[in-house]
Amino acid sequence: MNKYELAKERKKEIVAKYGGKNLSVLLNISHPAVSKWEVVPPLRAFQIANFGDFQLDYIRPDLKF
Repeated sequence: MNKYELAKERKKEIVAKYGGKNLSVLLNISHPAVSKWEVVPPLRAFQIANFGDFQLDYIRPDLKF
């Protein structure tokens, strides 16, 4: 599995942990916006990492921060 495919799986894990609706509220964006993600966008990955449950490089292993 390449790193982008891994990022797709991690997105599913993150949405499952927080719930799509709740995650959208935490990020102050619409629920459909979260639903459209194939992977967590870099800015949103940074915001989610600040919640403290996931590290930035865990959320997006395919990017170098």
